[in-house]
Amino acid sequence: MVHHLCLLETTPEVSDEKLEEIMVQTRIRLLKIPELSNLRVGKRIDLKGNSFTYFFSFDVDSMDKLALTKSSAVYAQYQKLVIDAYVTKISELDYEMEPGKDVTYS
Repeated sequence: MVHHLCLLETTPEVSDEKLEEIMVQTRIRLLKIPELSNLRVGKRIDLKGNSFTYFFSFDVDSMDKLALTKSSAVYAQYQKLVIDAYVTKISELDYEMEPGKDVTYS
């Protein structure tokens, strides 16, 4: 099981209201992808030393499923309408969730 985490920094003109809308759109759009489970979306609490405005994360069965997820039409549309439009910086991290599993086979 792979956990995919995205930390995103939005453009300065994104208001608190717009951020709420972005978070709702993230949930609505990404939950349409069948390979994805355990979607989480949240916003920054502590402003000190953290430029990332919000995050989303989800689980997929494997790195192959992650590639399938990220190449889906739904993800591409989310990328175009939300990330490309409002995000200036993104950090993506992937973690193997099964203890003892060789990450080569994730």
